[in-house]
Amino acid sequence: MATRLEPYRDYSEHEVINLYSLKVEAADVLTSMKAGTSGKYDAGCVVALGDTTLPGDLPGFAAAGSNLRKYLGAEITSGHVGVNAMPFVETTVVPALDGTSGAAIGITLKQTLAYDENDENLLRYPLKKDELQCVTPGQAVPILTRGLVLLNTSAFETDPAAGDVITVAGTAGSEGLLDKDDASGNQVVGRCLATGSSDGGTTTDKFLCKLSF
Repeated sequence: MATRLEPYRDYSEHEVINLYSLKVEAADVLTSMKAGTSGKYDAGCVVALGDTTLPGDLPGFAAAGSNLRKYLGAEITSGHVGVNAMPFVETTVVPALDGTSGAAIGITLKQTLAYDENDENLLRYPLKKDELQCVTPGQAVPILTRGLVLLNTSAFETDPAAGDVITVAGTAGSEGLLDKDDASGNQVVGRCLATGSSDGGTTTDKFLCKLSF
């Protein structure tokens, strides 16, 4: 499962934003956004603001020719054919990188997946979408701005120890990740309160973190 979040979490719904979708870039291949893989579409991705213009009164539709428009349907070449296109959430977020993307606003609570592990389109498989705890591209993804969460090692550029300050990663290639404080001046978003091992062994791969963006 494409998630950096473990099941335990403690937060108020008032600290969750449901107004942004994960931005689908021109280079993104939606067939790779599938269950069992990992990327910026993971649950637990740290995000910053992308497109911030509020939509008008009419539904917004993805640009013709874009990967998102092709996924949502109604990608046609004739101007004389009627269509029923699926709208998308126009305000977006992008994986955060300190010093590049702007301030991080939170961490995603659900995956953004286009297909399940059997390449079934999740637009047409709502039950499986619920089972995977995901949203589809173009849908609003819940973003946690403050709370207590249990993260695994895939959420970090460098694993923290208990008591370490948590920051937004700032190294190129680490977009969407957290980091332990390395005195670099990166945006501080929380603290690691405890660590543990998923198999009871000596490898530390779970981190209880108090986050506040």
